[in-house]
Amino acid sequence: MKILVLSQYWAPENGVPQRRWAWLTKILVRAGHEVLVVTPPPHYMRNLTLKDWWKESGLLGKEQVEQGDNGETILRSGFFPAGRSLTSRIFNQAIVAGSMLVARPSKARGLKGYRPDVVIGTVPALPTSVATWVVAKRLRAPYILDLRDAWPELLHNSHDWNSGTGKRSLREKVFSKGPLQLLIRVTDRSMCQALNNAGGIITTSAELQTHLERTMPVLKGGKQRFYATVRNVFPPKAPYVPQEKSNRDQGHLNVLYAGTIGRAQKLDNALKAAQIARDWGFDVRLRFLGDGASFLALRKEIVEKNIDAQIEHRVPADDLIPHYDWADTALVHLTNWEPLNRTIPSKAYELMTMGIHISAVVSGEAAELIETLHAGHVVEPENPESLAELWIDLIKDRSKLAITDEGANWVEHQRNEVVPVQFLEIVEAVAKQG
Repeated sequence: MKILVLSQYWAPENGVPQRRWAWLTKILVRAGHEVLVVTPPPHYMRNLTLKDWWKESGLLGKEQVEQGDNGETILRSGFFPAGRSLTSRIFNQAIVAGSMLVARPSKARGLKGYRPDVVIGTVPALPTSVATWVVAKRLRAPYILDLRDAWPELLHNSHDWNSGTGKRSLREKVFSKGPLQLLIRVTDRSMCQALNNAGGIITTSAELQTHLERTMPVLKGGKQRFYATVRNVFPPKAPYVPQEKSNRDQGHLNVLYAGTIGRAQKLDNALKAAQIARDWGFDVRLRFLGDGASFLALRKEIVEKNIDAQIEHRVPADDLIPHYDWADTALVHLTNWEPLNRTIPSKAYELMTMGIHISAVVSGEAAELIETLHAGHVVEPENPESLAELWIDLIKDRSKLAITDEGANWVEHQRNEVVPVQFLEIVEAVAKQG
C-alpha cells in the first residue's frame, strides 16, 4: 500500500512530532507499506540567511527526493525561516502548507504516476489539516488526520496564549487587535471542515477520541469514520538506568523539567511553588531544560525573584542522563485550559519508562494515568500552594519518591503490542473503504 504523509516536522530534527513519526514510519515500513513524506527541510532550530534559505528550498521546495532513515522516501517542500514569535511561526506554517499544496510527487524523479492509497496529515501545525484535505481530494484518496492535541478547541484559549511569554512585541499587540481573531476564526472553521471530511482521526489520548466520537458529525456518503488512540509511547532517544538516590542530602529536593517551555505549560507556576516552599523554610532546587515561547520570560523571572533555579536551552538526548541522575523528581506541567484535560504530555511516558518519579501538574486523563500507574504524585494546575505542599511532603518523607515498575511495564506493552496494531488497523481500514 502507498501512503503519503504530510508533516511540517521531520527528522533529522529531534522533537516529539519527529520522534513520533520516525517510530510510526518504522511500523508502516515493517508491515510492507511504502511511505512517501512531503515535509520541509529541517529549519526550526537553525538561523538561515535568505541566500541559504533560497538555495536550499525557497517557497516552493525542490522536486528532488531523498531516502529517510526509517525506509521512507522524502520530498522536501518549501518553507520560510521562522523566529520565536507567534506571528512568524504562523506565517511559516502557512507557507509550508501552501508549498505542500503545489508539491507534485508525480513530477519528482522516480515517482512518475504516483498515486497514494491513503494520505495522512499530522497536526500541529494546524494548516497541515487543510493541506491534507485539499491534497487528498486532488489525488482522489481518503485521508487521516493525526491529531496530537485537542485542536481546534485549543484555539478557544487564544486570549491566554501569550500570558506566560512576557512583554509582547508591538507587532503582536497590533496583530491581536483584530487580525488574530479573524485568523483564528478562519482556522477554526477550516480545520473543522478538514476533520469533518476525514476518513480517519488519530488521537494521542482515549479521552480525546471519546470526545470526538461523541461530537463529530456523521461522515458524508454513508461511510464510516474510523478512530484510533495512538499514544506517544515512542522509544526514548537514549537508554537510562535509574540511580540509587536514597543516601542524598535530606534537606532539599531537586526538581527537573525537561521539555517544551511554551504557552501551554505556564511554568511560572512552578517558580511560585518553589518560592512558597522557600518562604516556609524548605529548599526546592529547580532546573529547566528546553526551548519555547516562554523561555526568555521564565529566565527573566528567575533572575528578578532570585529563585534557586537553573534554566538552559534544550540539550541532546544523550546529555540528559546527568540531569536525570541529579533529579529527585521530574516535573510534567500543563496549565488549566479545559482542552488540556484531553492531552497527555509525551514526557510522562518517557519518565515512566525511565523509572523517574513524576511531579505532575495536570488534570484529566494524564492525571488519572499517572495516579493509576503509581508513577508519581499529581496536583491541580495553577495552584502553586498545592505544588509547594507536594514538594515539601517529598522532602519530609523521601520514601514517597520511590515508584514501582508498573508504569514502565504499561508503556512497554503499549509501545510493542497495542499501538502498532491500532495504528495499522486504522490506516488499512481507511484505505480499504476509500
